[in-house]
Amino acid sequence: MNHILLTITLLFSFALNAQAYIREGKGDYNTVLYTWDGKYLRQGKGVYNTVLYTVDNKYIRQGKGDYNTVLSTWDGKYLRQGQGDYNNVLYTWDGKYIRQGKGDYNTVLYTYDGKYIRQGKGDYNTVLYTIEGYLPIEILLFLIL
Repeated sequence: MNHILLTITLLFSFALNAQAYIREGKGDYNTVLYTWDGKYLRQGKGVYNTVLYTVDNKYIRQGKGDYNTVLSTWDGKYLRQGQGDYNNVLYTWDGKYIRQGKGDYNTVLYTYDGKYIRQGKGDYNTVLYTIEGYLPIEILLFLIL
């Protein structure tokens, strides 16, 4: 019983400390541009680097802080400018494609397959970023602004 409890505790601690990395271009060993720890997006690789954005379920805020200026609002499909559910839509997410503005038939700017962000529409286009670990789509949308 103690062995099972120790294993569960160990696995849970790894889950709490999990980080995702956004790397330049295609490759798991390329330069780390950003680190995501579940709440903060940091510049470069490391948990002590400068916090660029704070993210909760709905808002992306500037710097580190739950009460800082809201830069974007996310509702699961649309990334909007500033704070508000009726503000200008910057990007639309449909599960694979990132589209310009509001609409499922607008121009495809990027393709995301869970690991790579590619330019334009297509699974074989140029890779801009490699994602290592879990990263919410709203973070990706905001980064490519």
